[in-house]
Amino acid sequence: MSDDNKKDDLLKELEIQSILDESRSLADQEQMKKNAQKYRAKPKMKDIYSNADQKPRLKNSNPLDIDSDDKEEIKADTTNTIVGEKTATTMKAELIMNGSEEVVQTPQEAIAEAEKKAKEEKEANSEQSEKTVDADPKVKPSEVQDENKIVTLTPEYDDGTQFANEVIGEVEQFKETPAIEDIDSIDIDMDDEEFEKIQKPQMSEEKGKYEQLFGIKNNADGQPPKKVVAKVPVYKQDEPNGTLNVKAGRFSEVLEHEYQEYIRSKNPSFIAHVIKPEPTPQPEDEEEKNKDTRSTQEKILSAVVGFFSKDESDDSDTPNEKKEKPVDDYTGDDDEKSIRFELNLNIKKLFIRSVLSGAMAAVSIILTVVTRFFPEAICSAVAFAPAAYAVFNLLLIGFSMFVNRVAMLGGLTPLVKFKGNSDTAVAVGGVAALIQTIVSFFCLGDLSSFNTNYYCTIVLLAFFCNNVGKLFMVLRVKDNFRFVSAKGQKYAAKIYNNEAVANKMLSGTPSEKTLIAYQHKTDFPSNFLKISYAPDPSEDLASKLAPITTIVAIIVTLLYGFAKVSFVDAINTFSLVTALAIPISTLVAVNLPIRRLCKTLLTFDSMLAGYPSIKQFCDSTAIMIDANELFPADSIELEGVKTYEEYNLDESLLCGIAILKEAENPIANAFDSVITEANEKLPEVESVLYEDSMGLVGWINSERILVGSRTLMEKYSVHVPSSDYDEQYTAKGRQVTYISRAGRLVAMIVTRYHADSQLKTEMQRAEANGISFLIRTTDYNITDDLVASLYNLFYRSIKVLPTGLGNVLKEAQGTKEESSRSYLITHGNISSLARAVSGSVRIKHNISLAIVIQLVAIILGILIASTLSLYAGVSVMGSLEVLIFAIFWSVAAVAAPAIQKP
Repeated sequence: MSDDNKKDDLLKELEIQSILDESRSLADQEQMKKNAQKYRAKPKMKDIYSNADQKPRLKNSNPLDIDSDDKEEIKADTTNTIVGEKTATTMKAELIMNGSEEVVQTPQEAIAEAEKKAKEEKEANSEQSEKTVDADPKVKPSEVQDENKIVTLTPEYDDGTQFANEVIGEVEQFKETPAIEDIDSIDIDMDDEEFEKIQKPQMSEEKGKYEQLFGIKNNADGQPPKKVVAKVPVYKQDEPNGTLNVKAGRFSEVLEHEYQEYIRSKNPSFIAHVIKPEPTPQPEDEEEKNKDTRSTQEKILSAVVGFFSKDESDDSDTPNEKKEKPVDDYTGDDDEKSIRFELNLNIKKLFIRSVLSGAMAAVSIILTVVTRFFPEAICSAVAFAPAAYAVFNLLLIGFSMFVNRVAMLGGLTPLVKFKGNSDTAVAVGGVAALIQTIVSFFCLGDLSSFNTNYYCTIVLLAFFCNNVGKLFMVLRVKDNFRFVSAKGQKYAAKIYNNEAVANKMLSGTPSEKTLIAYQHKTDFPSNFLKISYAPDPSEDLASKLAPITTIVAIIVTLLYGFAKVSFVDAINTFSLVTALAIPISTLVAVNLPIRRLCKTLLTFDSMLAGYPSIKQFCDSTAIMIDANELFPADSIELEGVKTYEEYNLDESLLCGIAILKEAENPIANAFDSVITEANEKLPEVESVLYEDSMGLVGWINSERILVGSRTLMEKYSVHVPSSDYDEQYTAKGRQVTYISRAGRLVAMIVTRYHADSQLKTEMQRAEANGISFLIRTTDYNITDDLVASLYNLFYRSIKVLPTGLGNVLKEAQGTKEESSRSYLITHGNISSLARAVSGSVRIKHNISLAIVIQLVAIILGILIASTLSLYAGVSVMGSLEVLIFAIFWSVAAVAAPAIQKP
């Protein structure tokens, strides 16, 4: 039995001990929450005060009053209240229970101190009143007391008062009453000294005018009396003057006051006084000067000519407009208007050209299909159907070449020097189609069937696709220019150019290339238009391929002419080969995905100028990130503050916060309220050093301040609790940070880190495109594992840089340039940079795929056309079959890259 009793007693002791431990733990946690609430970021002022909307408050309205409809019984919290008569001892005990250190006086001491303060205030007021009365005997003691009243700065208004939307510049309580000595002596915008010099000689002569005008005498102090005035002043000019310039303000208020008093008088007499100013010549309005007086027919004709002319609108038949001076590139705000004008003009022209070219291509496709499937029905219904078909094709290709004459001229000109551009292939195809159509008139035959295959349909389709691709490009430039020309701080993205340091940064990551992207501040993004309009792969492909395909087409034509001895079929072969050599959808396949990507990036507050920007960042393997960008203010939650040293606790914590802020530690963001409210009281940091994976070592007032891990504290011989003690606070993903001052442990901060949702998505997208992340931090809690787990990334894609390399990253990001090239511009958000870089990597592959598909289509088309034409004759290459072939490869070039969105 004795053993059983011992066991029972032991179990009871253990149970009691566990209850005590649990009670202490709960009390400890409650105290930590209170401490954390004290130092946690507080709501903004506008979220606290009822009058944060800054609306004027009506009279007799007290923000502390409770509405009668919403009155509720307010009950006091008696959780820690001592019931019974409260003496000094019980009040002290209650304050100790609430955690306050306030000193409580006895009732006798409080009464004595109150009487003493009242006596001192009374004596001080009496002395002040005596001094004021001695200085000015006219002043009464009651007036002196009124001066000591508190004056509110917020004006009060009666109920139903309406307020203007404009900001009132002056407050009525502090508005000085204007002193009017004489009406004729008022001078607006004149210095006081000069005003006095002019005014003194006139005082003796003009002294009685005020009494003559208003019927009342002026006060000795120079201020107008506040009495009812029975007359209205009449102002007469000595000399005729067309205009009267009066500055609004106090002068207008005086006139309004006098006029209102006059209207209220018993017998007001009105004087009709009309001044007719002399007519002054007004400048002719620009709109009236440039008013278009032409007829409707002339306006339509000039509009069509204007849209189809070159980009410089210099038509003589258009109304005189204020033309913007053309600029080479965007260099400042002065160029903004000219660039917008040019962009809008180009968009209008390209849109009209696209509509007309698309309409002509659609008509040509319909004619090709109908003549292929219903040739006999058409020929029987229309006797001259083949001739009409040839005329329609001639009109379509001729009008299309006229509409796109700028592209025709620009495409054929470089061919003289055996060069090309994106318009060369379609220009050559247009010339060949025009020659084929003209030659076909001489070999129509008996007009009973459609014997000729016209390949102008492919050329018309190519004109349409070229215009649409250029339209996408100009629309992209316009959207990007709106971002570039907007006000605000901008950041320019770059590639880190020190290869040796970059290799050290990327060691241990799966990255093979040393191309690290980062961003820094810039005052102005330069070379915007140059980068936006720079040649893309479609331009490079066309410039290299067009001269070669033209030579090939000529060679095949000559071979066919000598082999088949047929001039007409040789011309048809030339038209066929040049049509199949056109990269129909290349401009669309390149500019459409780039525009879509740029439009998406603009929603992320970033701007990708053009293909050179994509080429700049498409091979990036890593992105530099600062820990403050990775964990902004709302991503770190302060869950508790465990204190170990009560002496000068607030001062010690402020020292730790000062060290965190000086080192740009992300935990400092959790103490925003303390930093904001006590910014001037934060102690000056003499020096601070971050020791890798341990924490911060700083000096304040010759005292060493440590902020970091248990390892850091043990290194500097600071006693800390056992590691088992920390486990109860580090559970559920929480982190602890110790603060010590002068070798004594002050507090332990418990924090929880959260991932930014938008940044998490973009980091995962970037990782999928082979991009790693290099992180600079002064917070030992931020490790590879923590970032990988919070952002759901592969741990090898994350690397927290050591102090030396972290300083290199800080220096690179801290650079500020007067101007930076407009490859990639952001507003400083790291998610914007990650989105743009990952998009550049992906879209580069999509564009390359589109170029490859289009190149295969051209090579395959030329081979098939040349082989079949030389072997079986050009007649086997029907216009419908060639059209289907061209459309198939064009759609493939556009659709295949669109499967994988950048």
